[in-house]
Amino acid sequence: MKTCFISRFGGYGDLLHASHLPRLIKDYYKVDTIDFETNYQGYQILQNNPFIDNLIYIQADKLTDNRLRNNWDYCEEKYDLSFNLIYTIELDVCCNENDRRYYRDSNYRRTNFGRMTYYDVMTKACNLPDEYLGTRGQLYYCNEDHRLASEEITKKKAKYDVDYIILVNLSGTSLHKKFVQAESISRKILERYPKTMIYLTGDEHCKDQVFEHPRVKSWIGRNFRTLMLLTKYVDLTISVETGLPLVAHSWDAPCLQLLTAASYENHIMGAKNAYWVQSPVVCSPCHKNPREYWGCPTVDKMPACVWFNEDEIMQKVEVALESGKISTSS
Repeated sequence: MKTCFISRFGGYGDLLHASHLPRLIKDYYKVDTIDFETNYQGYQILQNNPFIDNLIYIQADKLTDNRLRNNWDYCEEKYDLSFNLIYTIELDVCCNENDRRYYRDSNYRRTNFGRMTYYDVMTKACNLPDEYLGTRGQLYYCNEDHRLASEEITKKKAKYDVDYIILVNLSGTSLHKKFVQAESISRKILERYPKTMIYLTGDEHCKDQVFEHPRVKSWIGRNFRTLMLLTKYVDLTISVETGLPLVAHSWDAPCLQLLTAASYENHIMGAKNAYWVQSPVVCSPCHKNPREYWGCPTVDKMPACVWFNEDEIMQKVEVALESGKISTSS
């Protein structure tokens, strides 16, 4: 029996971009059993994946860098095949501030990092042939989960007498993933589309962005695995560059993503019902993974890339919603 060990830690988007690998590895390498170790975010993404035989949850903040990157002797001894995918996307196609490529011009990074989907980056990291390029990730839920998610959206439409529900995701984990114009855009949408309800999503740190409106409700802090499935059944997801819109794109569900560091090719290419706006600043996409934001222009103490042209966003919202025949105000 041929065995394989995969290790991948990261954010929700990072693990989504690895979710197709177990199937491809079993197909190409003729592996019988795959053990996949991951952190909390990965456990949410990879649950029920039928190509993973043993999903191992690791509390990643308890691990040392040596364990994550270098201590692989035991894997080579125990498994026929092993893939250490730590820092693949993060270091291979995104530049940290201690990386000299961080300080190269934008054209250099766009040429070298901006023309491939992150799914393909992960496919190549496992030395899979080019015939597998273009394969996207997939989430797995039981039929009952799908039924409950669909029913929840249907019931909420009936309860509030609306035709459409939109998810607005307020933030990711970094400053350049913060939707600072969420309230302004949401109010414009609600004014134009009176039969629409908006649900705000994000983690606990987004609570200060929640605003009051009769057709706005907060799902801040809600279980992320539940939200991932709901993106399949709502009428539109609007989000800055983070994990939730990537999930919506993986369902081919209607989604508008606001891009800052990444390009369309990185995050969206291949998805259906996909809409996007690239930040208007000249340095976007930058393919950087900043922490201190060295050299980044700022506006109102935020990275300048988080400020989008609201008219352009509303144009994309109109295209997305009009295609679903949402009634507009007079």
